[in-house]
Amino acid sequence: MRVLFLAIAATVTVASGLVRSYFVEPKAASLSGWTGTAAGHDYVSEVVTCCWDELDAASGSYVELFAGETLSGGLYKVDVYDYPGGVTPVASNAGVHARQPQSWVRMPLTMTPGQSFTKGKRYEFRFTRSGGDSAA
Repeated sequence: MRVLFLAIAATVTVASGLVRSYFVEPKAASLSGWTGTAAGHDYVSEVVTCCWDELDAASGSYVELFAGETLSGGLYKVDVYDYPGGVTPVASNAGVHARQPQSWVRMPLTMTPGQSFTKGKRYEFRFTRSGGDSAA
């Protein structure tokens, strides 16, 4: 009986070293997201801790943004960067039109060659829209 207990305890101890957990900060919806007009700072962004395996169109994954009024009819785009300080996008999309005002815009992502997501790492999702109106 003692040997069985020691074997179970050893197995649990070894297995616990293989388990990882990640704290993912809760997110709440915002009512509006206006962008600035300074070059390089004309986006709305959200920082997220990675808790997914894949997030690209090849796996059927996508990112959504709730679009408000679509007066200028521009394309919505998202670029994903390492946070903080990412310079080259890890993933992006080519741009998508909103189907209608006040709706969710689905944006499939394409991974940048040589890049991948890492669980537990933080990423900044930068949303932009071409045209002269707000991004969200």
